[in-house]
Amino acid sequence: MTKRIVVGIDPGQTGGIAIINESFELIDCFVMPILKVDGKSKVDAGVLYNKLSGYYIDLAILEKVGARPGQGVVSMFSFGESYGCARAVLECLGVPCRLERPQAWRGGQSLTGLSKEQIAEVAHNVFGATQIYGRKNKYGNRSVRDGISDALMIAKYGVRFLD
Repeated sequence: MTKRIVVGIDPGQTGGIAIINESFELIDCFVMPILKVDGKSKVDAGVLYNKLSGYYIDLAILEKVGARPGQGVVSMFSFGESYGCARAVLECLGVPCRLERPQAWRGGQSLTGLSKEQIAEVAHNVFGATQIYGRKNKYGNRSVRDGISDALMIAKYGVRFLD
């Protein structure tokens, strides 16, 4: 029997995409594909579509986020474009999609109050995804790609909604 596939999406230009199956096995994960248009960064809908179209996806969980206090109008509009692009790609692929707030997927997995580094550590322990960590800096520390670790935990949360 084929295992069902769930995609977790942390939208935004520093976001990530994670593809897992219902047994919490990692299939793929990657940073949100970005392209430059007139000197501005935008989500590359074509690349995102092509990457996701290679899978039969049973459910996508897209993080539903809103404006945060102090966030500028331009950055919020840019984020909204990224969010809308991800939704449009899922719609074009015919993938059922649930919108889940960060409080829901974090709270549903006892991740509330954890730092991005701690969530990355949990995601790495669960999935073993080396893509979570960037290159080491001159001090031997690795940067965290929290878009990927969040996407992994969003996908993990989404497995509960498979029927």
